[in-house]
This record gives sequence, structure tokens and C-alpha cells, in this order.
Amino acid sequence: RFLAVGSYNGNISVWDLSRGVLRREFKLGDGRVEPVRFLAQGNRLVVYFRADNHFSEWDLEANREIQSWPSPARFESFDVSPDERLGIGMGRNGNVSARNLSEHTNTNLPLDNMEGWSVAFSPDGTRLALSSALGYARVWDTATWQEQATLRGFLEGVNSAVFSPDDRRLAASGSNPDEALKLWDVASWQELLTLEGAGSLFGLAAFSPDGNAVGTLSNDGILNVWRAPSWAEINAAEGKDPPSQGYGGQAKAEIKLP
Repeated sequence: RFLAVGSYNGNISVWDLSRGVLRREFKLGDGRVEPVRFLAQGNRLVVYFRADNHFSEWDLEANREIQSWPSPARFESFDVSPDERLGIGMGRNGNVSARNLSEHTNTNLPLDNMEGWSVAFSPDGTRLALSSALGYARVWDTATWQEQATLRGFLEGVNSAVFSPDDRRLAASGSNPDEALKLWDVASWQELLTLEGAGSLFGLAAFSPDGNAVGTLSNDGILNVWRAPSWAEINAAEGKDPPSQGYGGQAKAEIKLP
């Protein structure tokens, strides 16, 4: 419903997309500010101040700061658990910090993830995936912070890792067109397929809300989108009878959008 835009002079603009109007515009400080996450159905906003390397949570209705906390290092990625209780920030130096947003406390997490690029919670909040420029993605249990899996196979860096809405798949984006995106099965952590794309240095990956499409944007400005056909579409194309069981999402169709 809302779009937040930051600037290099400390201004934040929040747009109401359903009405097509500017909802609020205000100055949060001096220097570059980056909106990173809406909370409370768009009534609060977490922003990152790059100049002095800290996060801040703002009440958009009252136009006041609720809390602020330091970034673990030069900021690369931030995500909030589905219950909006925990915010995870990650720096390129491997430091990962947890912010309890309700208790206003910080905890440094013992997660070794050098050259980290992205952090993402699973839909139920029980897992956390981190990607690394060193060529892997790692998954941790958020209750115990025990590592569940290290996912390798990329020839170059892994730029992002994200869970599907049904929590059955994990998608990770790579750096070259031969491995733009890889998908793993979350139950077994087996690699399912590698998708080729147009461009290079594929950034943040994202699933559609229904999980039937996944996309990633290349550094060349090309949005690559793949759609998972249904079993009926697969069988019609291959002239086969419907299978008794299985998951049709393993077959993909690629769409490239300029």
C-alpha cells in the first residue's frame, strides 16, 4: 500500500499507492537515509542512516523517533521476523546483530558469515538465511541459532537467498548468467535446479505472493522472471498423463523483462 523513498539529504517521502498521493514528507537528519522496512501495517518505518551507520524506527503518524540502534558494521541487509519482534542486520565484515524491537535491546549473533550480502527470515520465522559473496548461502534455526545447512554450488558469489511463501523452497541468486538463480528443497536441502538468466550480478531474489513465480534483477538492469507451470501445463506440453504425485514447480519457464 505504501512506498518510502530516501534521499542523500536526509529526507524521507512516503507515498500512498492506493490513492496516488504523497502521505508524508519529513527530514530525519543530515546525510543519506535509506528506508528498509515498513512495520505495523505501514504506520512505522525502519530507516538506515549511512553517514553515521545506525538504524532508526519512526512512528509515521506521530512523526517521531521510537528507537535507534547501531548497525553491526557497514550495512548490507536487514530483515524483520514475521511477528515484527526481531530485526536482523548484517555487515560485510560478517557481523550479524539482532535487535529486539519490542524490548529495545541488541544482541550480537555468533553467525559466521563473512562477505555477507543478504539476510531473510522464512515465512514462519523459524529460519534465517544469509548469503555470502564467498559463494554460499547458510541457514540457521532462529530458536537455537544452530546452523541447519550450508548451500554451495555457485562458481561465484551468492548475492541473495530467500524462502518461498510456502517455505518449501529456497532461491539464491548468483553472479553470472549460467547460474542466475538456484533453488533448493527446504525439507532435504537438495538442490533442485539452476536457472540461466540475462545479465550479470543478479541481486535480490523474490517470489510472487502465490509462490508460482520467482525473479531477480541483474546489475545490467534486466529483470529475469521464471514461472512454475502447473502439472497440467507440463503434461500438455510433453503429451503425458498426469503423475500421481510430485511437485510441478520443478519445471520452470523463463521470461525476461527489459
